[in-house]
Amino acid sequence: MSWKTTPEQNAIIEWQGNQLVVNAFAGTGKTTTLVQFAQANPDSKMLYLAYNRAIRDEAEQKFPFNVECKTSHQLAWSHFGRHFRHRLTANLRITDVARKLNTRHWPLARLALTGLNAFLCSAEPEPGIIHLPAEDERHGLSADKILGAVQVLWYEVSRTESDFPITHDVYLKLFQLSGPNLASQWDTILFDEAQDANPVTSAFVLSQPCRVVLVGDRYQQIYRFRGADNALSSSRLEQADRLWLTTSFRFGPEVAQMANVLLAMSGEEMKVTGSGEGDEVVTHLPADVPHFSVLSRTVSGVIGAALSASLQERKVFWVGGIEGYKTEELEDLYWFSADMPERMQSSRLGQDYRDFEEYCAIAKATQDVEMNQAIRLLDEYFPLPQKLAIMRRQVVTHEKDAQVTVSTAHRSKGLEWDIVVLNEDFCDITDPLLSAEERQDETNLLYVAVTRARKTLVLNELMLCMKAGEEQKDCEQPATDDVENDGGDVVFPC
Repeated sequence: MSWKTTPEQNAIIEWQGNQLVVNAFAGTGKTTTLVQFAQANPDSKMLYLAYNRAIRDEAEQKFPFNVECKTSHQLAWSHFGRHFRHRLTANLRITDVARKLNTRHWPLARLALTGLNAFLCSAEPEPGIIHLPAEDERHGLSADKILGAVQVLWYEVSRTESDFPITHDVYLKLFQLSGPNLASQWDTILFDEAQDANPVTSAFVLSQPCRVVLVGDRYQQIYRFRGADNALSSSRLEQADRLWLTTSFRFGPEVAQMANVLLAMSGEEMKVTGSGEGDEVVTHLPADVPHFSVLSRTVSGVIGAALSASLQERKVFWVGGIEGYKTEELEDLYWFSADMPERMQSSRLGQDYRDFEEYCAIAKATQDVEMNQAIRLLDEYFPLPQKLAIMRRQVVTHEKDAQVTVSTAHRSKGLEWDIVVLNEDFCDITDPLLSAEERQDETNLLYVAVTRARKTLVLNELMLCMKAGEEQKDCEQPATDDVENDGGDVVFPC
């Protein structure tokens, strides 16, 4: 079956120039457009720079022979990453940082770790004041003291002879600082999801002398909290050509209307057009649907949705795998809090903390989101081990076998489902106490969640009020007949 391109897509496919920025709303076929652009330029050797491995793997099945698909970390691995293989860890633990700094001053350890992570994601050549948290978040510590601690950590993680653990961002930073010449291998770089690019990646991409095409949706920028930046608005692109993709093939006019409510709140005058048919926006999950997805703002929301579904004997698929939601660590924390270490699967908690009281004290002192979230879950889902056992029995590893899919809104990026339920744990974006940046970040995340729906979008109370244009005071009491606003338990029809 032939696929007819839109005039907007044709303009991109036929583009000739040095730098191009494509602003693509959700579901507008940006990858398909890039594939056709590559097919229209068969003599050009291209690098498709993917945001993550899943996107890269999918892209490899779509792009023609003249395109290599890689992630930024994959580019850096052969040059630097392989030398640190034995030291890699997903996240640096605050206890490891404190030991290296030889301190029990937990706020200092947390601030040093925050500063290091900010530097690793930045374009700067060395740690500086710019990478430190705001002055009112420094617990009275001087900038020099915190920066000195950051420099100690950077020295340790960047040394090949050190045994201090490192994250993947360390070797990516080293790759950027080496000044790689990508133009020696490729004529054109296709930079996807550029709205959420780390400055470290943007720095070496935008410094290349070859052609660069950046594609993204600034309203799907959801990783600024990790140091990501919107490369689409980089000062290096002042002379770039700019084109739009505004026709969504994912959903129809009803879902598009909800997306446009959020776009308008962000000050965007352009609107997304839904070209699909038969979509709907509802307030209750339709009865007897064979499958639906629940998207949550928080990990606790995901676990609550999974528990609710599991207790109704529904099979549940976890986007990214249940292991990514740290349920085993949560159960260990339960036994640690009950002073029953013999039931713990890992001894890490006992090694890192004297007891549960110290864990709670450190969580409070450092304001660590994951630690405090775990403490809340122990209270909300007591007795936890029994409920987790039921939940795990209902897990399926293939989504086709599931009746319910659960995910955070962050993990849902790039995915889509026929029926999407918005959980009640999203931030109230109408709250006047939010800063401008917080409001934009949370609005973007809600926009991502809303635009995952193909056919049916089940609104939460916040989006229902947004749709109706009600005042915030009318939104304070959510309906309790279909959703419990406790940050997790979505109540589904039996």
